[in-house]
Amino acid sequence: MARSSGTILEARELSLRFGAVDALRNVSIQVGAGMIHALIGPNGAGKSSLLNCLSGFYKPWSGSVVFEGQDISALRPSQRAQAGIARTFQGIQTYPGMTARENILSGFHGKMSGGVFAALFRWPAVIRQEEEFTARAEEIIDFLELEEHRHMVVGEMPYGLRKRVDLGRALALEPKILVMDEPMAGMSPEEKAILARYIIDIRDNFEIPVVLVEHDMEVVMDISDQVTVLEFGAVIADGPPAQVRADPRVIAAYLGGPPPLDASAPGVSA
Repeated sequence: MARSSGTILEARELSLRFGAVDALRNVSIQVGAGMIHALIGPNGAGKSSLLNCLSGFYKPWSGSVVFEGQDISALRPSQRAQAGIARTFQGIQTYPGMTARENILSGFHGKMSGGVFAALFRWPAVIRQEEEFTARAEEIIDFLELEEHRHMVVGEMPYGLRKRVDLGRALALEPKILVMDEPMAGMSPEEKAILARYIIDIRDNFEIPVVLVEHDMEVVMDISDQVTVLEFGAVIADGPPAQVRADPRVIAAYLGGPPPLDASAPGVSA
């Protein structure tokens, strides 16, 4: 599938400070429509801070976040979710006492219309909407290959399946972009391969761009269209995976060697 070159989500000169620590320093990125955009860097580089600014959980000291051409810097996380920015976290954000199907259905809660009385008296419009959401939840269950587990209590599921349910609930928001913080943390190689395939399918089949923080460099280089590298809160490289992999400053950041003397060397993008 050809990738769209349009920008859907943009960070413009974001800076964020915690006490004396600069978590982000004038960070700018552009996430293209139809792209998988990875954020990588050593621990403490500012990757999760950037995701939290994009999704509204942190308010930057300066700079702005632009979504579909509109400045959304003042919007709360819930408002950004309603606008189309879905977020998954490093930890699993599911309801452990509910089934997989019920968890995914909970993602449609914010889309319910009609109010409490309409739901209480089971107005026909409410019933139709519930049927529609149930059908869409089943489509997500089929997509994530959870058919055999739809009625299983999530708290009793293996870790990899719970991560799939968490992803399914995010998809129930019908997002325009999916923001994922270390989605493969704690997974086995087999579980990582399965989730990587779903992320690619989300981009290709649903045409939903993905922004993800991930530490597994093999996965990042295999599935990403664009990679941004952060170090000490600043962007040190940005480009296609092959270009970033060969960037001297990226090699230095990961291996602990000295940075190149010439910061304007080919392939280096500040």
